Amino acid sequence: MPLSRKKKETPEELIIKGLGVSPGIVIGPPYILHTAPLQIAERKLNSHKEVEQETERFHQALSITREQLNHQIQDAKTKYGKEYGAILESHFLILEDEEMIRGTLKLVQSSHVNIEAAFSSVMDKFKNNFLKSNNEYLRERATDIEDIKRRVLNNLLGQHKSVTVEEPSILVADSIKPSDIANIDRSKILGFISEGGSTLSHFAIVARSLNIPAIAGIANVTGFIHDDDKILMDGHKGELIINPEESTIEKYIKKSERLIKERADLELIARLPCVTKDEKNVALTANVELPEEVDKALNQGAEGIGLYRTEYMLFSGRELPTEEQQYQQYRRIAERIHPHKVTMRTFDVGGDKIPLEILSSRGYVHEDNPFLGWRAIRIGLECHDFFVPQLRAILRISASFHVEIMLPMIVSVDEVRQTKKIVEQCKKELKQEKIPFNDAIKIGVMVETPAAAMMADELAEEVDFFSIGTNDLVQYTLAADRGNPKVAPLYSCFHPAVLRLIHRTIESAHKHGIPVAMCGEMASNPYAVILLLGMGLDEFSALPPMLPKIKKLIRSIQFNDAKKFAEKILAMNNTADIEKSVADETKKFLSVT
Repeated sequence: MPLSRKKKETPEELIIKGLGVSPGIVIGPPYILHTAPLQIAERKLNSHKEVEQETERFHQALSITREQLNHQIQDAKTKYGKEYGAILESHFLILEDEEMIRGTLKLVQSSHVNIEAAFSSVMDKFKNNFLKSNNEYLRERATDIEDIKRRVLNNLLGQHKSVTVEEPSILVADSIKPSDIANIDRSKILGFISEGGSTLSHFAIVARSLNIPAIAGIANVTGFIHDDDKILMDGHKGELIINPEESTIEKYIKKSERLIKERADLELIARLPCVTKDEKNVALTANVELPEEVDKALNQGAEGIGLYRTEYMLFSGRELPTEEQQYQQYRRIAERIHPHKVTMRTFDVGGDKIPLEILSSRGYVHEDNPFLGWRAIRIGLECHDFFVPQLRAILRISASFHVEIMLPMIVSVDEVRQTKKIVEQCKKELKQEKIPFNDAIKIGVMVETPAAAMMADELAEEVDFFSIGTNDLVQYTLAADRGNPKVAPLYSCFHPAVLRLIHRTIESAHKHGIPVAMCGEMASNPYAVILLLGMGLDEFSALPPMLPKIKKLIRSIQFNDAKKFAEKILAMNNTADIEKSVADETKKFLSVT
């Protein structure tokens, strides 16, 4: 991949591979968004009066930024819809964060430095905390910190630069921030190309919701794309073609027409029942994090939420959300998905998801191996002030809506029994307070450790359902961190040991008459669908965009044929052979892009 290139009178076709984060094919001119680094000079304050003046400047800048952000939110909702407005609304939480404000003013007072230098230093520390995470979602939130930082600093420095895109163009930038998109007319955006970002970037989320192609992960993209280039981008494959030849353009036009037809077919399938050709019903639900994602999940054919990640509430502030705050957030989710179910996973923090300010006050210390440390249910069982408000909030929601409780990182029967005792105590308190709840609310566990899979028979006697979390199950079974490039090739959900643990879990559950879902990444993998169906999986909880493809595969096959295929795969002992077999079988029914 080039880091730079010279202009030529006759430009040559150049193909560059990135990460496709929103599907679609488009051709057009680039609009290169250059973000100049802010020049922040540290200046020493010489008197108490100057400290007071800097404090007043800071409060004024925050007030102006709030007004600008509120105006932009209303504008964004008109241009891009409620989902993007909600993304910008989350920026208010950063802007009004008490620790950020206190930390900035404390630095001004203690170090006697100007407000720009103090604020920049504090925001950089916050941003770096997110960037250090192994969790992709949290790393992407560092972009939001940077966005708010620039907004406030621009107001402090009196620097304001508007973005005007004259013709429909492909927006090219080192990093595409929420404010960049909000400032541009929707009709002028053909696509997004960014050096940074991932599938969880806010620009990628918006792009997918608006069917705008997007590519991330192209190094120094603003350095080698020129203003007079012609750009062809394929968001399916993550392919960027600069100055494509006519034959290339014709090829991609045909591909685009084919993909548009396939997408139309999948949109029709999304409205059909999820049932095999021999009439076996399969539950199809979605993994979500924000209330705004529920509508899209329903449009893609979701029949409920199989995984609601409640812990993301912890990363929008520096304090534990109260029971009432959690109740209001969970209610928004439950109302949108009603009358379908929502399975609420209790706080799954620790490991690569560490809200330091919240956990440090509860005894968290640095761990050399946090994935094997104090996390998830272990924190809940030890810190009742952390766990009980959440359980009470979920129980209160259950009075009016179909909700279930799911426990993460279970390794023993005793953990389940301890949790059930806490739930019963919560029920007792709510009865005394005359607060209604569903006394028969279902409690299930995540099977995401080899210990839970091996104990599935005993665990099934204690709970109402299982949900298999393949991300951690694969990691722990194979002792391979997929984020480590040296061992990432070992990480495969199709390893025979992983498949046998999944099969054991399903068989144990069915023996005791409880259903089994899967909410890990494997459930969103089209190549795994026929195999998992044949193994007896009752529910696929997947990423919303993948639901129609999963449904198409399930509707295309006989359950008995899937069972025979699963038996064949479970008898194999080589990962590469298994991966080839499942790919060949899938391609008989579906063109997987």
